[in-house]
Amino acid sequence: MSESLQTTRRNLLRVSLASATAAMLPVGMSRAAEWNESQPWDVETDVVVVGYGAAGAAAAIEARTHGAEVLVLEKMPQGGGNTASSGGGFIIPSEAEGAFEYLSKTYAFADNDWDSELVRAFCQGAVGLHDYFAGLSPDIRLRVYGHANYPELPKADTITKYGVRGRGATGGQVLFNTLSKCAEERGVEVRYGTPAKQLISRKGEVIGVVALHEGKELRIRARRGVVLATGGFEYNEKLLRNYAQGTHILGLGNPGNTGDGLLMAMSMGAELWHMTSYSCSLGIPIPGKQAALPFAVFGQSYIVVDQSGKRFINEAGVDFHAWLYGVNKLDTVGHKYPAIPCYVIFDEATLKAGPLTYANLGYATLREGVRWSKDGEEEIKAGIIKKADSIEELAHTLKIPADALGASVKRWNETIAAGDDPDFGRRQKKPENQKSTGLATSASPYLSLPLAEKGPYYAIELYPTLLNSQGGPKRTVKAEVLSTEGKPIPRLYAAGELGSIWGTIYQGSSNIAECLVFGRIAGRSAAAESAWS
Repeated sequence: MSESLQTTRRNLLRVSLASATAAMLPVGMSRAAEWNESQPWDVETDVVVVGYGAAGAAAAIEARTHGAEVLVLEKMPQGGGNTASSGGGFIIPSEAEGAFEYLSKTYAFADNDWDSELVRAFCQGAVGLHDYFAGLSPDIRLRVYGHANYPELPKADTITKYGVRGRGATGGQVLFNTLSKCAEERGVEVRYGTPAKQLISRKGEVIGVVALHEGKELRIRARRGVVLATGGFEYNEKLLRNYAQGTHILGLGNPGNTGDGLLMAMSMGAELWHMTSYSCSLGIPIPGKQAALPFAVFGQSYIVVDQSGKRFINEAGVDFHAWLYGVNKLDTVGHKYPAIPCYVIFDEATLKAGPLTYANLGYATLREGVRWSKDGEEEIKAGIIKKADSIEELAHTLKIPADALGASVKRWNETIAAGDDPDFGRRQKKPENQKSTGLATSASPYLSLPLAEKGPYYAIELYPTLLNSQGGPKRTVKAEVLSTEGKPIPRLYAAGELGSIWGTIYQGSSNIAECLVFGRIAGRSAAAESAWS
């Protein structure tokens, strides 16, 4: 691991974004604060929503629609969460029962814990998303951009991915801007730069939140309920060390995702699940930036090798969301993760085929202003792309065995030129009649070619990079947070990636769909509570 990357990673939790140093730090405390009648409330409202991405916005809109006064607390200087850094896609199944049959099979791949009632509730809610957006505003238009990630599963034809049409922003930004505009029109109050610090409880029920705003501690009364919509723990090093399988794991999305909601739910004795499930691409660290860029390759002649210089996987056969499981094998003899980092090796043709990242995805691009140059020359100058005249020279630059890398390139060239990859089964061309799966494709590009016989050759150091974690408090079909005793914690709700219903194998565009479906359920459930006195 390079010194620059070590420095970047150490600084991830130290960087302050504009309004408050606390914005980058996990703020949940070890236990909820017990209500003290002698302490006055600074703010009162019906429903407090913690976090302002798609889940928080959907919850706030729904609670407000059902007559509740709503206050949203957002720790960052701006809203959007992971949603605004994403492609903005969400699935809308053509029918609920077929979608349930399809999605239920994804849990079987990895023998994940799942709850059939939650998946059914999701499918029923997701089918209605066309009507939901139409009800928000007649001006909202949706577009189709993909289908099922796993077309071999039954009822895969019921899955279609959609996004919100819009100009002047990318997909995730368009979606969040649409939701936040609807929230504003309905009178939802949002306080930015205001991280929730602690839940306030009264004999086991959640009645409020302690938050920080401009250096002042605020005690906020929630007369009906609190909705946690804070996303995951991608930028919390301690939680990653305990729950993520691998090392040097970077983040693709919102740096504010430091596990705050997880810690607050734990402070009330919440049951946790899916803590080792994540959506994870390969990423490219950018010196001086908080988030990494997602790795993508649009050329045909490339291979990915580990630190021994050997191929270890079908590079075009790993789903975009599942790369952590492809690189996290631990060498118990050598005491290392041989494929963290790993290296993509490519030639001039692949360099010229297009940027080695997605142009409209990730916090680094959409919030930190990182732009990949058209010809890659700026990245070469910055040392992000390594360039060499020969494979041997490239290996020395990467500090990996030159003979092994040379043998890997030689074998790849010989076998793929013959039309086959006997080592890992990478395909030379797209299978007939297979639908495109859009951004979440498991094989992009399908076509595979040998590397050029002569240099220059190029390489990029790659790391597992979380789009989001899935783990957190388990919820009911009413979005109530469950305790370790299997009972709902009174007046506490959760939605979105925090305690997601999804496991290890992830159907692309399901997290945002879940944010919308369970955000609405959480907001509606919290608004239906009777005000406590």
